Amino acid sequence: MFALILLPLDSKSALYLVLFLILIFSGIGLPIPEEVTLLLGGYLAYLEFIGFWGAFYILVLGIVVADAVGYFLGRLAGNWISQKVSRFQIASLLLERAKWYFEKHGERVVLFTRPLISIRVAVPVLAGHFRMNFAKFVFYDLLAAIPWTFLFLFLSYYLGSGLELITEVKEIKHAMFGIILAVAVVIAVRLIRRNPAQNKIKAK
Repeated sequence: MFALILLPLDSKSALYLVLFLILIFSGIGLPIPEEVTLLLGGYLAYLEFIGFWGAFYILVLGIVVADAVGYFLGRLAGNWISQKVSRFQIASLLLERAKWYFEKHGERVVLFTRPLISIRVAVPVLAGHFRMNFAKFVFYDLLAAIPWTFLFLFLSYYLGSGLELITEVKEIKHAMFGIILAVAVVIAVRLIRRNPAQNKIKAK
């Protein structure tokens, strides 16, 4: 609800940009599962703030760009990361296990780990660290991201009527800002009135 209130609902371009940036930041570690962003995009399309296919293209692009950032992070800083990780036995074993999976399954690891929230962020970094071919990485990443994105957009868009807990979102947005402003003014007035009284007490 607060996401819908705070988003720039009056501008399609701004909404597309916000959705894109959320995916970028979540892809590099911000604790927001990408499924949440995809569902939000579908619901905004259902409310006709953005277009369904526009949201689809932007969200797919956001996923791929975020994963590409992770890939190059692993490529450039992978050795440094592995040196730090190798100090811890469990982490070192996990890294070796991951290397074995990449050697055995290759690019298919990128494809089949898309639904696995717990390791999805690490896969692009590991792919870069293990020097996976970038073109193949992007191809398999797209192969996973396209149906994944469409699934969540479709569910959110066509089940939007079940999410109608918020009605007239634009009006609610302005109403909430008005309430917040009013509360802030009341608190400020009370603090201003209280301070002179406290000053008199201190003077006595």
